[in-house]
Amino acid sequence: MHEGSSRVVNGRQNGRPTLEEVAALAGVGRGTVSRVINGSPRVSEQARQAVARAVAELGYVPNQAARTLAGSRTDAVALVIPEAEARVFSEPYFLDLIRGVSAELAEADKQLLLTLVRTEAERQRFEHYLAAQRVDGVLLASVHGDDPLPDRIAELGLPVVMNGRRSEAEPVAYVDSDNIGAGRAAVAHLAGRGRSRIATISGPLDMYVARARLGGYRAGLAEAGIGP
Repeated sequence: MHEGSSRVVNGRQNGRPTLEEVAALAGVGRGTVSRVINGSPRVSEQARQAVARAVAELGYVPNQAARTLAGSRTDAVALVIPEAEARVFSEPYFLDLIRGVSAELAEADKQLLLTLVRTEAERQRFEHYLAAQRVDGVLLASVHGDDPLPDRIAELGLPVVMNGRRSEAEPVAYVDSDNIGAGRAAVAHLAGRGRSRIATISGPLDMYVARARLGGYRAGLAEAGIGP
């Protein structure tokens, strides 16, 4: 190998191991590797040890660790909302969310990067943007159940927090409300006022928040002795 030439190991430039190679050597999925690396408790001890051995054998270094060693920070945090622009800027919920995040980041002397991801192409472009280490963390809101973006961000080693979650078994850090309890409480309030025919308008059922509220509505009806 000539001086200055790039090193190739197993067809890989520079010999830097990938997340997929760690997963293959450990005999687990890449999502499990990501959860282990990011300290998630939702991993069995057996899987955790297998990933740790693979990481040690391959010499895998997550991007977050590399950034820490380099001491590089952008002082910017991305707020990602995978919804149409017309909806984001017309609904009070999203406007309040943006104002709240902006105020907290300003208090911490951080820059807000607001990003709307509406298509697969936009998601891929945003992933490339994150891989270039242009933000220090990501906040996600209004994420639908089949959206892979939270997992991809975690795999990049970036701190990520979701406003809400995709399922009961969400592996990515999140902040959520008791939506089941909220649906139950709403029905109890109406039943307590003598209402016996109580309907609900559900959100999109590919979102956990909508399914949870619908479940609370049904539980509230059952507790009140009212048919759906």
